[in-house]
Amino acid sequence: MVDITDSSGALVVERRPGGVTVLTLNNPQRRNALDPPLVEALLAAASDLRADRTARCVVITGSGTAFCSGADLGALKAASTAGTLARRDRLTDFYSVFLDVRQLPMPVIAAVNGGAIGAGLNLALCCDLRIAARSARFGATFVRLGIHAGGGATHMLTRLLGPALAAELLLSGELIDAERALSMRLVNRVVDDDDLLDATVALATTIAANSPQAVRATKRTLAVALDANFATTLEVESLAQAITQESDDATEGWSAFQQKRAPRFRD
Repeated sequence: MVDITDSSGALVVERRPGGVTVLTLNNPQRRNALDPPLVEALLAAASDLRADRTARCVVITGSGTAFCSGADLGALKAASTAGTLARRDRLTDFYSVFLDVRQLPMPVIAAVNGGAIGAGLNLALCCDLRIAARSARFGATFVRLGIHAGGGATHMLTRLLGPALAAELLLSGELIDAERALSMRLVNRVVDDDDLLDATVALATTIAANSPQAVRATKRTLAVALDANFATTLEVESLAQAITQESDDATEGWSAFQQKRAPRFRD
């Protein structure tokens, strides 16, 4: 295991065996609020991961008792004296961290320990899968602050939960617990707090053991399927499957199947 902390100390990067990388938001005193140093550290980590062919699955979690309490309200408040267009441009720059995480080529799993509130919820939603500790809490609390939801919340919640449940979260601003989140399909699993990271890394390791090319292609097609019709999705799937059938991974997968052994996929 290799630990790399960025110069600000805001993010800890752990390279674990099997191609799993764990990113830990590291400002527990502020409940891992998305302040400028943390945003910059996440953007840098995402850039490194995009270029790393050995990185097969990523886990994002928080240090201390929270996943992420939301955006740095002090920084946003300081920008509130600017004009509308200037504020929009600053928010667009801030939102780039969500886009970068969402567009990582490998699967990303959120291990949600404690609160995932506002922009913290957005960060969890940008991940492909979400595992929640029993202590986890989720909230799209924007309207309680007198502001419109941002960071892609309306897009992601509507597609993940459906329009009615998305509206309930966004219009009420209420917090929900892990079991309610599971019933709404906001999270994939709920586990005991002490088991959260181990359970999430175990799932990441299972994913990372599969063909990297096939996993990355499947992630791309899942993104297309959110907005495409069935016929378009079939077309994308047929091309992706044809490409992967010609890969070394497919040769290894078929050999392993015939030999009744675990496949050994290369980066």
